[in-house]
Amino acid sequence: MSVPVPNRGQGELEVNTKARALSVYTLKILENEKWFPQTQRKFIEKLQDCVIEIQALCWEANEIKVNGNELRYRRRLDLQDRAAEKCNRMAMLIETAHPLFHLHTKRIRYWMNSTITLRNYIRGWHEKDVTRLKPKEA
Repeated sequence: MSVPVPNRGQGELEVNTKARALSVYTLKILENEKWFPQTQRKFIEKLQDCVIEIQALCWEANEIKVNGNELRYRRRLDLQDRAAEKCNRMAMLIETAHPLFHLHTKRIRYWMNSTITLRNYIRGWHEKDVTRLKPKEA
């Protein structure tokens, strides 16, 4: 039986889908040399590296099956924390890109909203895992 939309939680798959969408969007817009000239290549590479790292951290965290193991539990939570921190870094880079590349506010708003929404999904996933997957004391 399916769960009604209002009662659905935000699962790991949704986090990975949003992380992939942010990566694809970011990498596509960074290809446009009209908006992102090669003279700022180092900054562009930082954006690329950051968004790919966010997606990789989410993917890696999701692949860890805790099964009551304290080390795997801690590793999964650490990867989630790092992904959320990288979203903060991404937001800072986007804020800097706005005046640096003279980007339209509408584009920045969409890009920033996608990043912050992903960060909030990651934090929600993390909080859910803290209670759901915590290994039982021996």
